[in-house]
Amino acid sequence: MMLGAFLLTVALAAAPQAEPASAAQASPVATESATPAAEAPAEHAPAAAATTGAAEQPHAAAEGESHGTAAETLMHHVTDDPQYRPFGMPFIFPGGKHLFFLIFVMGLVILVARLAIGSYKNGAPQGIGSVVETLVVYVRDEIALKNIGHDGAKYTPLLLSFFFFILFAALFGLVPFTGTSTGNLSVTLALAAISFVAQQYAGISKYGVAGHFKNLVPHGLPAPLLLVMIPIEVLGMFTKPFALMIRLFANMLAGHMMITALLMLVPLTAQISQSLGLFMIPISLGMALFIMCLEVLVAFIQAYVFTLFSAIFIGMYAHPSH
Repeated sequence: MMLGAFLLTVALAAAPQAEPASAAQASPVATESATPAAEAPAEHAPAAAATTGAAEQPHAAAEGESHGTAAETLMHHVTDDPQYRPFGMPFIFPGGKHLFFLIFVMGLVILVARLAIGSYKNGAPQGIGSVVETLVVYVRDEIALKNIGHDGAKYTPLLLSFFFFILFAALFGLVPFTGTSTGNLSVTLALAAISFVAQQYAGISKYGVAGHFKNLVPHGLPAPLLLVMIPIEVLGMFTKPFALMIRLFANMLAGHMMITALLMLVPLTAQISQSLGLFMIPISLGMALFIMCLEVLVAFIQAYVFTLFSAIFIGMYAHPSH
């Protein structure tokens, strides 16, 4: 992973050096063209300036294109690509890169689950099954049952789906030339919407529609306070999934943006001096490697946080304290 980043940064550091060479090659032409221009009559000066400006436009466009290419190369984890060709295949996947990796991660989760189930021998898991069972038991006992109560077993499959999908999407997004589907706001919106539906189902299935909305407001409040509390509680129904959506999206996006910014130090400093660009390579890669290692921890943390808060919100509606 870091070897690919190293080769990329070296290439980006060497790329700006092509500009002085082209400028040096173009300087005799500019000198030769400048001599007749100086000897020409004054009325031809605007035409010469227009010709010079037109000649500089392709160079500026090429320079901007090279910078855009470098930025796009480093930003491929974050940005979506509507014309994405999966792993260099000769066809465009309809829906874009993030949708492709969303489906890919879903299939990967199902595959790992099947492998874990198939690893059981004599009632005991082996290999990958041991790791998966450890995570499953932890989500069931420490998240579902502790925060939802005796109804937690009913919501454990949903919480496990949240946990493993977010975890796998974040980890797989660290692989070069892939994408993080949970770094797309539409994906986190869909996850938050599913959590919202589960929250409302927890209350409505237990107390009915009227009882569920009645439980939103503490009992025994004076009538004037109801005019304030009802809008607040209704708004709170939507701020909970909104917080889940933004938290996951921002954390997935921030890590990749930081890695991108650190790697972009190499081409930026190489524009000043090639030696400075080469000097920045180990520094940039070292800091990017640290952030990548931190992103592995962040993947587990965000999967845990989203699952935990979903369980807490479901428990709040299933067992209102008031």
